[in-house]
This record gives sequence, structure tokens and C-alpha cells, in this order.
Amino acid sequence: MIYLRSILTGILSAVVVAGLWIVATVVMPLLIPLLLSRGTGSGGIGAVSIGSGSILVAGLVGFVAGFYWQFRRLSNRRMPTR
Repeated sequence: MIYLRSILTGILSAVVVAGLWIVATVVMPLLIPLLLSRGTGSGGIGAVSIGSGSILVAGLVGFVAGFYWQFRRLSNRRMPTR
């Protein structure tokens, strides 16, 4: 049961981290030139290129972090204290 809950938490955190990575690498480079162009009155342009490799790495890091956090949390709760 510990492993199942840890895997589910890892999958959820992988999806969240990959989503945050996509937002950070796609939305921010397009939004920053737009905001700067409004302030200065000049034209702004933004271009974005994102590969599936970086999303995969972000998801893998999220999965490992979520799995480890949940596994340690559940393992410590079930260990009897002396």
C-alpha cells in the first residue's frame, strides 16, 4: 500500500511539475516582451521552442520528488517509536 500511494503521488507531482515547466517555458517568453512593449511603447516579439525531452526530464524530476516525499512520509508513520 505504501508503494501504491507513493507511485500515485509521484504521477500526480510529475504532471504538476511538467505543467509548470510548460507554463514557464512557453507563456513567460511570450508574455515578457508583450509587457515590455506596453511600457516602452515599442514593438515586442517573442518566440518559443520547447522539446519533449525537457518536459520528460521535468516530469521525471517531479515523479522522483513526489514518490520520495510520500514514501518517506508513510514509512516514518508506520515505524514504531522506541
